[in-house]
Formats: sequence, structure tokens, C-alpha cells
Amino acid sequence: MDNRDSIGETEFFEPFYWRKKELQEQRTGLSRDEIQRRDSEKRADAMREMERLNAQRAQRERDYKAKTAQHSSQFHTDSSAVKEWVAREDQFVLEQMKLRAKIRVREGRAKPIDILVLNWMWADPERQRVADDDEDAGLESDLCDVPKTLQDLSLTEIEDIKQEILTFVKLERDAETNDYWRNALVVCDDRIQKLKSDTDTRHADTSILAETDAMLSSKSAEELLQLQRQIREKLRSGEPLDVEYWENLLRRIVVWRSVAKLNQVHAAVQKHRGNGLAQRQRNVAKRHTKDLAQEIEKIDDTEKNGTDTWTQDMEPILVKEQNLSYEQRKLPIVTLESQWSAILAARRSVLRTTHAPRAASMRKEAENKQESAEDRLFRLESEREMNNEEETFNQDVELPTKQLYHWTDKYRPRKPRYFNRVHTGYEWNRYNQTHYDSENPPPKVVQGYKFNIFYPDLIDASRPPTYKILREDSNDTVLLRFSAGPPYEDIAFRIVDRAWEFSHRRGFRCAFERGVLQLHCTSKS
Repeated sequence: MDNRDSIGETEFFEPFYWRKKELQEQRTGLSRDEIQRRDSEKRADAMREMERLNAQRAQRERDYKAKTAQHSSQFHTDSSAVKEWVAREDQFVLEQMKLRAKIRVREGRAKPIDILVLNWMWADPERQRVADDDEDAGLESDLCDVPKTLQDLSLTEIEDIKQEILTFVKLERDAETNDYWRNALVVCDDRIQKLKSDTDTRHADTSILAETDAMLSSKSAEELLQLQRQIREKLRSGEPLDVEYWENLLRRIVVWRSVAKLNQVHAAVQKHRGNGLAQRQRNVAKRHTKDLAQEIEKIDDTEKNGTDTWTQDMEPILVKEQNLSYEQRKLPIVTLESQWSAILAARRSVLRTTHAPRAASMRKEAENKQESAEDRLFRLESEREMNNEEETFNQDVELPTKQLYHWTDKYRPRKPRYFNRVHTGYEWNRYNQTHYDSENPPPKVVQGYKFNIFYPDLIDASRPPTYKILREDSNDTVLLRFSAGPPYEDIAFRIVDRAWEFSHRRGFRCAFERGVLQLHCTSKS
């Protein structure tokens, strides 16, 4: 407590004399001057100690402020890093969803959400970076507009697609793309309400609702926006109105405005797909023209390099009639004149035709037959639905050493087709439990693989294909090599170097059935 207010500034700093103590110390032999000198030294020591303590307290306060500022700066830095990491992860998930949509459309097993994804991609192909290999997904398929796509779905299907649309709304950062998905969500909700016979529409007059929809369906998005503003001003004016009617009309305007925006997107889709199809046809025509020119050039080179010098080897070997078998003697005899007549007749027939299609070689037809069996196995495996924790893993690697097969003189080596999946998930070890939670999960790690290698034309089906692990200099990955036999080459995939669970209860499977080698493995945790 500060006593300067009660006793005054001067009295506060005057020394206090304890008379009884002073008399007691004088009895011990100390003089008054010695006692004052001793007390002065004690006061000086106390003042120095007080200054030292005040300096320490000021230093502690400065250190605390500096530490608080450092923690605040580190918190903002960590927060920015976490936000950037979350944004990158969301972008990766978004790209994977778009990639799966393109793959399903290209393979003919498209889902309704895939049609919506392809619609937006072709609405602005340059901005969405539609590559040349994505043309099959956007040009060969029939892309209906979003309202028509949702119109043909059942209640269960449209509820499922609503959840997928909500995922796109959550992950999409681009404003225009997010607006597209929000419009699709509005139309989806309206369709769900109609299928469930919502209360607002159940008690409304169906004839009035039909007239309202007929009136709004013919208006553009800008006209509907202007009408929406006028109705809101009318409701705020305080005039005696049928509020329920005008509020229902506002809700219908929101729906039809979203439909109008989606129709604008579909118009852009049709325009860009038409341009893309025309460009692809021009590219195919140029490629065929180039191939035909190369074939003609080869024929000309062959004719130029040919020789007209006769040799004995050009003559066929004559066979005596008595050396022929009975079946050979029954064969028709073709003279040189009749053969030339047949050739000239065939040439005249070709000249009279307006179009001569290119004949496919026997080897190409055999390849198409072989590919049909592999395509069937590939389609059956790819049609199996993947869960949320699975992704396609269809990227093989070149083997370290090129192997020479002893059966190459009998069969043409080729790589087998495959459709693989990788299983990813979160690993909740002690470190991740400390630094992450369910709202801010750790990065996903690979937890297993599902390999499906197709060998429909294996020569010796009694010997099943095998696999083995090849270790390299890398400590994080290894090569998983599959070997089967003629006519298939060995194939390898790079996987993470983790121990496997070989229990069937843990999902392990290694079987060769109906021309498909299945190897399903799960990593130990």
C-alpha cells in the first residue's frame, strides 16, 4: 500500500528510528554513527536488490511478449500450411473423381454423375484442359442435359447422385464450376421433392403449378432474375397480396433459373463437341492419307528395285503326272491363258467399282479375335464397383533387363492386359493420433493391392502364372513381377515395400481361374 497520500512525500522518505532497538544496540557497545552506517549499507543493498528484481521482471515480460509473438507467427504459418495441404488434397480428390468419370464413360459403364461431369468439361474444354485421349469419353457417348438426365432416375438413384453433387460442391474451388454444381443440386432437390410428393406441392393446385411451370420454362436466366427481383419488391411493399402464391412462385423461379443456366451449359457442350468431332474426323482423314501415301511409296520402291533378269530359280519345278496322287489328278487344270483372263476380269471389276475398301490382313483379324477375349475379361473386371478407398492402379513399369524368350520363333510375344486397384486409407499410429483427428486426418497411405492379370490365350493352362518380388536400390518400393508363359511377356508393377498379410481372413487371395490371375494382398499395419 502506498502511504504517501496520508503522511506526505517528505515524511515517507525520512528514516524511521526505533528508539528501543537503538538503546539496546548501544548497550552492546555500538555507537550511533556505526548503527547509522550499518543501516545505510543495508538500505543500499535493499535498493540494489530491488533494482535487480525489477530488471529481471522487465526482462521476463519482454521474453514473454517475444515468445507470444513467435507462437502467434508460428500458429499462422502452420495454419496456412494446413490450409494449403487441405486445398491440395481436395484438388487431388477432385481430379481423381473426374478421372474415374472419364474412364467409366470411355468403357461404356457410365453413371449419371459421370454425364454431369462430362457436360461441364465440354462446356469449356480449353479451360477444363480436355486432352486428346479424353475425346472418346466426350464424343462417342450421348451427353444429355442435366435436367433430362435427372428426370429419368428413380428416387434411390437421385438421392445417391445428390450426395455426389454435394461432394463436388464442397471440393470445387472455381466459382463458375461451383455455380454449375449448385444449379444441378437445385434441380436435384426439386426432383426429389416431386418424387416424395412434398407438402408444398401436394397441397398446391396442380393446374396453377402446371401453368406456372409452362410460363417460366420459356424464359431465360436473365428474365427470370428480373422477375424474381420484381416479386421480392412486391412482397416488401406491404400491399395486400396472396403471400403463399407469390412465395411458391419465387421457389419455382429459383428452380427454373437453375434449369435455364444448365441449358446454356448444354448448348455450349453441343457446340464444342461438334467442333471436336469435326476436328477429330479431319485428323483421322489426314492420318489415313499419310498411311496410304506411305503404302504407295513402298509399292513404287519395290517396283523400282525389282529386276527383270531371268534366272532358273524363277521357273516352277515340273512334276510328272505319274508322281501325282489320285486327289491331285482330280484337281482342275488351269492354263496360262485362262489365268490371265481371270486376272483381267478381276481388274476390270475393280475399275468399275466406285469404292474399294482396304482389306484387313489375316494377322490383324486374328489379333482382333484375341483382343475380344481379353476385352471381355477386362470389361467384367472393370464393371465391378469400387469403394471410396479404392483407386485404379494401371501403370506397369519396364523390367530392369530385357528377357529373351525361347518360344519367340513359334509365338509372337505380347503383354497381357490387366485391371488393378490400390487400397488406401489412414494409418492411426501414435504420431498421427497426436497430431491429427477425424476432421483433420493424416495423409492417406497404401494399405493393399488387387491385381487382375488376364491370360485368356495361355498355351499351357496347366501351369498357372507366378509372381515374385524384385528388390532394387530403393528402400521404399519394390518390383512385383508376373510370369506366365507363351505367348505372354513378363510384366511388372512398382509397389510400396511393406510386409503382406497372408491370411485369407485379412483379404489375401492368389488364384488363377478362367484365364484371370488374381492376387489380392493387404499390408501389415
